[in-house]
Parts: sequence; C-alpha cells; structure tokens
Amino acid sequence: MLIIKNGTIITPQETLRNMVLVIGRDKIQDILPETKAPQNTEIIDAGGGYILPGFVDIHLHGGAGYDFMDAEHFSEIADIHAKHGTTAIVPTTVSCNERELFHLFHIYRQAAGKSRTAEFLGLHLEGPFISREMKGAQNENCIRYPDSRLIDKLLDEGGDIINRCTAAPELPGMEAAAKKLTAHGIKLAAGHSNATCEQMIQAYDMGFTHITHLYCSATGVRKIGQKVHAGMIQAAFLLDGMTVELIGDGKHIPRELMQMTVKLKGADKTILVTDAMRAAGTGARESYLGAKHPDNRVIIEGGVAKLPDRSSFAGSIATADKMFQNAVINNGIPIEQVSRMMSLTPAKVAGAESRKGSLEQGKDADIIIMDQEMKIKTVFARGNRVE
Repeated sequence: MLIIKNGTIITPQETLRNMVLVIGRDKIQDILPETKAPQNTEIIDAGGGYILPGFVDIHLHGGAGYDFMDAEHFSEIADIHAKHGTTAIVPTTVSCNERELFHLFHIYRQAAGKSRTAEFLGLHLEGPFISREMKGAQNENCIRYPDSRLIDKLLDEGGDIINRCTAAPELPGMEAAAKKLTAHGIKLAAGHSNATCEQMIQAYDMGFTHITHLYCSATGVRKIGQKVHAGMIQAAFLLDGMTVELIGDGKHIPRELMQMTVKLKGADKTILVTDAMRAAGTGARESYLGAKHPDNRVIIEGGVAKLPDRSSFAGSIATADKMFQNAVINNGIPIEQVSRMMSLTPAKVAGAESRKGSLEQGKDADIIIMDQEMKIKTVFARGNRVE
C-alpha cells in the first residue's frame, strides 16, 4: 500500500484538496481526508501539484522510432508514451494489405497483456475502408471497398481484438459491413470521409457514433452542383450523441477550433488524441507513416510530420503531456475538462471506463503526478511506477 498526499486530486465529480489517494497493489483503494490516512505506509509527496488519472490515447500509431505496423516493439511504444502519462493505448493501424494486417493481429495477441506500462485496449483500424478523396497521408494503393468477403475474413482473423474501425460511411457496401462489424461489438468511427451531413446522419443510425480527428480529412460546408451541403463537421454538432476527437498537438488545428468544439460539444463528447507516429519521443527529421516502405516516407518539420511534398500533415509527433499543456496553457481550457477529455471520455469510447479513466475506488491505479507547471513528475501504471 502507498499514499499520495499534498496534491490537488482531479476526480470526475470534483476537485479535492487536503485529501490523500490510497493505492493498494494495482488498484485505487480509497480517497480519504489527510487526517484519516493509514499509518506506516509508503508516502509520496505530490509537492502541491496535481494528481490526475492516467491518459487514455485511443488514436496512436507509434513512438520511440517504432510503429505498430512494424508488428514488433509494442512494449517500446508503450514504455515511451507511459513516461509521458499515457497509461492505456488503442494501437492504430493505417491502410495496408491483408497479409500485413493479419500478421499484425497475430503479433498484437502476443503483446496484449504483457506490457507493465501502458495497457493495450484493442486495435483501432484506420482504414482500409476510407475515401480516396480524403485519404490524407494514407497509401491509396491499399484503400478498399468493404466487400462482404473481406469483412468476413477481417472478423474471422481479428473480430475479438478490434476495438474500433474508422471508415468512410458513404462507401458502397458500408451499410452491410456496419451491421456485421457492430454485431461483433466493434465501434464505428467516421473518418477520411467525403460524406455530406445527410449521409452522416444516416451513418449515425448505422452505428457510426464517433468522428476520427475532426477537421482533418473531414468535409465541411461545400457546393455540390447547384446546392450547398453541410458536411461531417456540421453533423458532429447536430448529433448530440456523437463523440469527436481532436489532434491536440497545437499544429493540426488552431486554438479557436479546439475552444469552439469544447464549448459546443463539452468534455463528455470531446477527446484529445495524439495521433502520434513513430517519430514521437525522438529527434528524428525523417521517418515513416506506418511500415517502413519507401512510399510511406515523411519529413519532420515545424514540430509535425508531413508528406515529402508538404501537401498534407502525416500524423503528429506529440506526446500526451505536451498535448495536455497545450490545451490548458495555450487554449485556456480548465484542467478538469482537459483531464476528462484525455482520460474518462476516451476510456468510455474504448469501452474501458469500468477500469480506466478516473481516480475512483476499485479502478486501476493509473495515476499521474504533475507539478504546478503541469510537468510530469511521476506516473503509475496499474500501481507500477513508470521508470
């Protein structure tokens, strides 16, 4: 047992002072007044800083020079991001061929449950069922329509480990595919899509309840023929139940869009993600998005990954602690809201809120201690101190 004291504890319900957080092995045992703290236990002094739940990143491709598409080095990616406060990850793929994807499924099964730092919560498939017009940095040669044969094979090979699938809901065959995917408990997210607002409203009824990196590879107001159509962005605000994610690195979207989204959607429907690729946590100037293929080469410039021709961003190199600081310090969003957007709300979307995302009795001891300048001092992942 150990106690964390002398810090402001951020919980879903309130901000607590003059309280202690009690950890029993890998779980949060209690939150008590300082006067009732157990005696003869190890004590960690938060130094007047903040005590927060570990970050849950539901859109993360890699870090430390590695990518999940390498189908190896899962633990190294978990370790580097855990040092920056991320204690749960949904590893994210990019569009690739079937052989690569199914091999990744095999490696994921071997890696799941073995990390002593950030825990893996299932896979996020970002492609291959996306729009060519809105592909961003994804490899166009690997983009596919969701035909019945491929969906069945996908479910046979990975139905038990896929947490979420980002797809373009307007694609031919997507309605039938959505029925099969949701029947297996796989969550659907709209992303890299050319959908209109009308199509997004229909997609919501099909099970698309989340939007991947809102404002990036997402449609807005546009003219089609003689008519003006609203797009995915407008649907995000019309559909109250829709959750959205924002890449919070301070590069992909301006502060005004983050502030507006949080104001209109609220912290319960807005998630901050890193969308970090393999260069995160390194000083690399060149890298790859996805597997190390020549077609996947990107450059690192101005604190963000870009395609070599600079026509598009190609993922972020952010770590979660920097994203947290950007949201609070540069965007002026209250720390309690940012904590929720980076912990409890993503845990809910990942289906892990019973164990993750908040400092509550019985949940995993995933804990961050920050100083008053919001720099990380200590991280615990399921009760283990991250070194």
